Amino acid sequence: MDTKRLAIYVIIIILIAAVGSFLYISGNSHNTKVEVTSNKTLQNGKFVEILLTDEYRNVYPGEVVDIKILDDSGWANKYQVTTDDNGEANVELVTFENGNYTIHCDYNGTMFNKESHTVYDLVIDDGY
Repeated sequence: MDTKRLAIYVIIIILIAAVGSFLYISGNSHNTKVEVTSNKTLQNGKFVEILLTDEYRNVYPGEVVDIKILDDSGWANKYQVTTDDNGEANVELVTFENGNYTIHCDYNGTMFNKESHTVYDLVIDDGY
C-alpha cells in the first residue's frame, strides 16, 4: 500500500472519530440551571445563596460559579464560589449600601454540562 493511500485512510478515520465524538458529547450534554434561592430583600451579614442543578433537578457539587453583584451605578462586586455536595454555594453580604442590586450568576459548563446564566434583582435594606 502506498503512503498517499495510507495517509488518506488515516485522515478519514480521524474525521470519523472526531464527528462521532462531537455527536456523542452533543447527545449526552445536560442543560443546567443556576438559580438564586435567597430572599429578594437581604441585610448585610446575610448570604446570597445559589443552587446549581440540571434539567432533572440533579445537583452539581464541586462546580465553579461566577457571581457579580451590581449596584445601580454599574459598580460590580465579583465573587467565584464552588458548589458544595448539595449543589449550593453562597456569598456573604458585607459593607453594602442600602439599595437595589442586580445579581448575575454564570456557570461556564463542562464537556457534558451546558453553560447557564441567571439574573436576579436584590434589595439590601438594613432598616435605616
